[in-house]
Amino acid sequence: MNFIAIDFETANEKRNSACSIGIVVVKNGHVVEKIHHLIRPKEMRFMPINIGIHGIRPAMVENEPGFDKVWEKIKHYFNENLVIAHNASFDISVLRKSAELYDIELPSFKYICTMKLARNFYKGIENAKLNTVNDFLGYEFKHHDALQDALACSNILLNISEELKCGDINEISKLIGVTIGIADSSGYKPSSSKGSGIKTSNRIYDHKKETIFERLEKDLFRNEVVVFTGRLTSMSRDEAMRLVRRLGGATGSSVTKKTTILVTNMKDVKDLRREEMSNKLKKATDLNAEGQNIRFLNEEEFLNMRKGS
Repeated sequence: MNFIAIDFETANEKRNSACSIGIVVVKNGHVVEKIHHLIRPKEMRFMPINIGIHGIRPAMVENEPGFDKVWEKIKHYFNENLVIAHNASFDISVLRKSAELYDIELPSFKYICTMKLARNFYKGIENAKLNTVNDFLGYEFKHHDALQDALACSNILLNISEELKCGDINEISKLIGVTIGIADSSGYKPSSSKGSGIKTSNRIYDHKKETIFERLEKDLFRNEVVVFTGRLTSMSRDEAMRLVRRLGGATGSSVTKKTTILVTNMKDVKDLRREEMSNKLKKATDLNAEGQNIRFLNEEEFLNMRKGS
C-alpha cells in the first residue's frame, strides 16, 4: 500500500492560515519518509484558541517560509498520489485555500478520510477522533503536532489494511463504505461515507475501560470554582464541567473573583505574551496581579490532580 498522510495546523479560523504541515510517506505498507515544515502565514494573526491547540506562536514562524515556498519543496509528493488525512475535509480545504491564496495550481490526486474509515470500521468505539482511535489501537503520539498527527493518521489506514488483508484502497473503500475523493486545480469531489460497509473490525472496544471519573478522587474539587478556556482534547468542555461538579466542585463560564482554578489548553502560560492569551487568561492574570490566587492548570495537570496538590 502506497500513500502520503498529511496534517495541517492553522494560525486562525481561516483555512488559508496554515502554520505547519506534516507529511508521512508510506510505500509498500511501511513509513519511508517523514517531513515537517513550519509555515509563515501571509496574515500573521494567531488566535489564542489555535495557539492553545498546537502551541505554535508568531515568533516561531516569523522567519519561516510562506506556503508558496514550502509548496515548492513538497508538491512532488501529491502528484497523482493517494493522500489521506483525518477529517480530510479540513486538511484538503486548507491545502486548496492556501494554494488559492498564492495562485498555485494543484496537481490531481485522490484522497480518503481516515476519520470516516474509522467511524465505519471500528464499531462501538467511543468516537472517531484521531486520539481516540489510536488509543484504541494502542498507538501513542503527541496530538496536534502536525507530523505526529500525520503518523497517527497513517497508523489507522495501515491497521485497517492489515486487518482486512487488503492493500488496495479501491477495495478498502468498497468494503468499509467510504468513497475516495478527488482534488485538482478545478475543484474537488469529497471523500464521503456511504453508510454501513460490508466489513467491520474484529477488534472489540473495551467499554469497561477505566474512565477519567473513576481515576480521580471523590470530592477532589470541593471548595473549588473551575473555569475552562480553550478546547480540550480528552473530552468536551461540557463533559469536563460535569466532571468537576460530580467531584464536588463548582464551575463558571467566566473568570471572576470567585474563580480558584483556570484550566487552559496552553502548556506554558507563563511564557505567553498578552496578545497570545485568551480573554479569560488575561482576566485571571490581572486578578492574580491584584492578589487573587487562581491556579493555572493545563489539561494534563487537570486530569492528574490529586487532593492536596
